[in-house]
Amino acid sequence: MIRMIIADDEHITRMGLQSLDWEEEGFELAGLGANGLEALALIRNVKPDLVLTDIKMPGLDGLALMALMQAEQPAIKWVFITAYHQLDYAMAAIKLGAVGFVLKPTDPDEIMAACRKAKQAIEEDRQREAIELGLRHQLKEYSFTLQGMLVPDHEVSKHNEVIALIMDEIELNYQHEMTIAKVADKLHYHPDYLSRLFKKETGENFSDTLTRIRLQKAMDMLADPQRKVFEIASQVGIRDARYFGQLFKKYFGQTPNDFRKMLFVRSDERGDALNDK
Repeated sequence: MIRMIIADDEHITRMGLQSLDWEEEGFELAGLGANGLEALALIRNVKPDLVLTDIKMPGLDGLALMALMQAEQPAIKWVFITAYHQLDYAMAAIKLGAVGFVLKPTDPDEIMAACRKAKQAIEEDRQREAIELGLRHQLKEYSFTLQGMLVPDHEVSKHNEVIALIMDEIELNYQHEMTIAKVADKLHYHPDYLSRLFKKETGENFSDTLTRIRLQKAMDMLADPQRKVFEIASQVGIRDARYFGQLFKKYFGQTPNDFRKMLFVRSDERGDALNDK
């Protein structure tokens, strides 16, 4: 089953979308959000495979929601619902990686077709991951076979536990100066061994993972207008604010200030629209 959530600020639209025969199509509807902030909480809680969302919502619009979650859950597929006069938003969503959009007034057949397309992409991703996992396991078996040994189950389990300990250390101490050597010393491992193990099991260098987590934390903090960018940089463990800005733009395609402006400009637009009603 493909786990999905729906987010739309119009109650009638939300109920109409909920009434579609999702289960028959292989989808598990795991939640409904009435605005962007509710959708954000739902995504973090249920970790869906697919988000079907209105592109314009109070609290946090669809584009900002997608940009925020791409850092945390990049595998999620996105389908947007948009009006004719919001096509520029839809094009921006596609550039961010959305798999499709549906124009209002919504047609159930078009919605289901877009979600089927997303489902196919999700299933292809799962198949690739399964193949890669199988190949990694096979290579590990070959490695042990060449050494005249069988792959011990406890060895695989031990590796998983070590990686979990490293990730816990990052989560607890990302705001401080961190190196693989310091973590290795704390966990009583040789740093070279720990570095190779981390890269082998996660596909990422320790420093890259640390940077990614720091920037994810920073992205959340930027939603608070009271926090200055240089303070956020320091709070996530990057003391050089200029370097922080360069890293942020490298990962997310825009500077921290531009990202913050995008959040609050759209918030102002939503407020103006509500006042006009």
